[in-house]
Amino acid sequence: MKKVIIIPALIFLLPFLWKGSGGEIFAQQDPQYSQYMFNQMAINPGFAGSREALSAAMFLRSQWTGIDGAPKTESITANAPLRKKKVGLGFAIIADQIGPKKSIGAMGSYAYRIPIQNGKLAFGLRVGIYKFTYNWTDVTHKDPNDNVYDNNVTSKIVPTADAGVYYNTNSMYAGFSVTHLYNGRLTSVSNQNGDDAQFSPHVFFTLGKAWAISDKLTFNPSCMLKAAKHSPPTADVNLSFLLDQKLWFGVSIRSSYGIVAYTQFNITDKFKLGYSYDFGLNKIGKAAGGSHEIMISYDFNIYKNKMLSPRYL
Repeated sequence: MKKVIIIPALIFLLPFLWKGSGGEIFAQQDPQYSQYMFNQMAINPGFAGSREALSAAMFLRSQWTGIDGAPKTESITANAPLRKKKVGLGFAIIADQIGPKKSIGAMGSYAYRIPIQNGKLAFGLRVGIYKFTYNWTDVTHKDPNDNVYDNNVTSKIVPTADAGVYYNTNSMYAGFSVTHLYNGRLTSVSNQNGDDAQFSPHVFFTLGKAWAISDKLTFNPSCMLKAAKHSPPTADVNLSFLLDQKLWFGVSIRSSYGIVAYTQFNITDKFKLGYSYDFGLNKIGKAAGGSHEIMISYDFNIYKNKMLSPRYL
């Protein structure tokens, strides 16, 4: 048991022990999600199997709609426990576009799940690849005669590895994950003048707890802390309500940005549709316009088992 806990803990310390040398470029690279509290597969491999069903979800996000070339993200995830429930498996396909840069990642997840009291503690690992493509003709140069790049389009495939811990019961969850443990270099894509660009580790911490106020109303506050190397950390505080086990509605306060309003309708106990809108109150948010996000999810009860209460998932 001690080895099971110590080994993942050492993995999580790697990004903090690692120090880059001069000339390297870091930034927040993982896509932003506003409805992550309903499905954390995109940010934490330890989430795999926690729905106790074959759970599939799709996110469609358009950020800063008032700016040409603003981020657009599409992701598809699926995860399920194996029949004995000690192992969860999952996969994610994430496509992201910002200006001239396009990336698409395909990743597989493995989670080992340990029953603890009324819940399960899972240690997850995820590996995969990203393909980055830059269309240099979309870059506007100050000097139109400055032909910096020999090729109009360049691309590179880079491996990635993530790790996560996730604990959940019927009424609470807590998760911690680190993405991009492998600092894959993107030099040939993002800069052809000799500077190094590479994956930067991203750290996520999530926590949520549900309280039944009455038979028809559940209150679920939650939060997420997110940080990337050489990028300022951000925090979300979410206040969610579930009405009559059918309709979620809530608001998030995002540090240094603004607020998010979101809702999710449980069309059936398995089929869910959600929408969120980001209101940016900082300078870029006011200038760039809002952000739209749609989430669609479905749970396939392949083992005909009793599924978790939908209080917070």
